[in-house]
Amino acid sequence: MTYKIWRVQAAVYLPALLVFGLSPTAGAQQMPQTIKETIRGTARVTTEKASGTVLQAEGRTLVVQMSTGEIKQFQVPEARRFIIDGQELTVDKLKPGTTLNATVTTSKTPVTQRTTTIGTGRVWYVAGKNVIVTLPDGENRHYTVDENYRFLIGDEKVSVHDLRKGMTISAEKIVEEPKTEIATDTVVTGQAPKGKPKTE
Repeated sequence: MTYKIWRVQAAVYLPALLVFGLSPTAGAQQMPQTIKETIRGTARVTTEKASGTVLQAEGRTLVVQMSTGEIKQFQVPEARRFIIDGQELTVDKLKPGTTLNATVTTSKTPVTQRTTTIGTGRVWYVAGKNVIVTLPDGENRHYTVDENYRFLIGDEKVSVHDLRKGMTISAEKIVEEPKTEIATDTVVTGQAPKGKPKTE
């Protein structure tokens, strides 16, 4: 007869979730194994546009008067290139009066880092919702099992109260760490000022 874990509610993994599956035979006990997974969700892509006129460009510093009238200073990445009149230029090659049009595409992807630890042990003591398990290294560890958990024995669903001393169990601990990966792609095009710049 095989004992498996079953939960009443829809399966939702929570941080440090501990679940148990049962096996009536002792079998060979193994030390815990850890499995790491990366689960990627659907990326959300947004696009922003901005425009302005170059006031000053020196080294990697760029000063631009935005179309809103606001003056902004930018520290430009060394690898950034500007497509001016179809030609690739570095920031230090931009001339005052050059008009710039920037398109910034941002992609945000939800990523879940899931760590699953699986091990085995034997029920040493059980009372109410409390279970003490002997781990493969001989250590006894105490767990409190929520009333919502159900165990499937054959076709019958039972609770923690049906566990008995001596049963060999496998334990699965799932920890999920949500993150967001952000990727940004910026394209800047523009036109150089016409005619020769005025000199004072």
